[in-house]
Amino acid sequence: MARCISIISADTRRADKRSVIRRQTSLLLAALLTLGSSSLYAAGNVTVNPGNQQLTNVERLGDLVTQPSLSRAWWPGAVISERQASAAAEQQHQKLLAALSGFVAQEEGDDAAAINSVRRQLQAIKVTGRQFVNLDPDWVRLRPRSNVTLQGDYSLWAGPQPTTITLMGLVSSPGVKPFVAGRTAAEYLEDVSLLSGADRSYAWVVYPDGKTEKAPVAWWNERHVELLPGSILFVGFSDRLFDSAFNALNQQILTSLTRRIPD
Repeated sequence: MARCISIISADTRRADKRSVIRRQTSLLLAALLTLGSSSLYAAGNVTVNPGNQQLTNVERLGDLVTQPSLSRAWWPGAVISERQASAAAEQQHQKLLAALSGFVAQEEGDDAAAINSVRRQLQAIKVTGRQFVNLDPDWVRLRPRSNVTLQGDYSLWAGPQPTTITLMGLVSSPGVKPFVAGRTAAEYLEDVSLLSGADRSYAWVVYPDGKTEKAPVAWWNERHVELLPGSILFVGFSDRLFDSAFNALNQQILTSLTRRIPD
């Protein structure tokens, strides 16, 4: 009789153990289903410019770039940004402007005026938390890894192809200039006077997709570097006339320029 009771008790314990395992498994599956369903509905919300069009529940990048309303967008110059990254980019840009103001206060005469000109140009632009991804619909469609999920709040700028370039930096006449197909960086600078402290040997090209290239533009080192419509041609500070702090400014300025909101 005792042996029978012992066997029954062991069977009961095994049954209880299986019951606990089943309950734990059920709870785990429920948690996974809840997590999966929450991620399913955590699609992105996108503000499309120009036009301030609001798109909600955009699950993947491919769903965004194939919108019928964007069929005429010029994708090489399109910019997509994320809200939190935009806040960080704006903070970084403000620090750059403050640094330039500090350098203006330290310099005198033509040097101070040149730095102040650069500061005013940068103060006039707006930056955003650009995500450096290829937005071309064919690229996204044919490469599954590029068709990333969108979660959170985004802004997209996807206008028509521009007909201008923008000249910035230590130049006498910064601003928008007509784009000329085949024209090089050096040719854009042929009739432009450079300000005190400018780098006279190199200029930076910021392409519409955010990539940058250092272009030799002096008579002794000139190389054929063409701009695309919508590019920025930036003349920075010479590393021979200013110290390392000014050299670092060139890179900080380029960071802001690659995150500029398109005109």
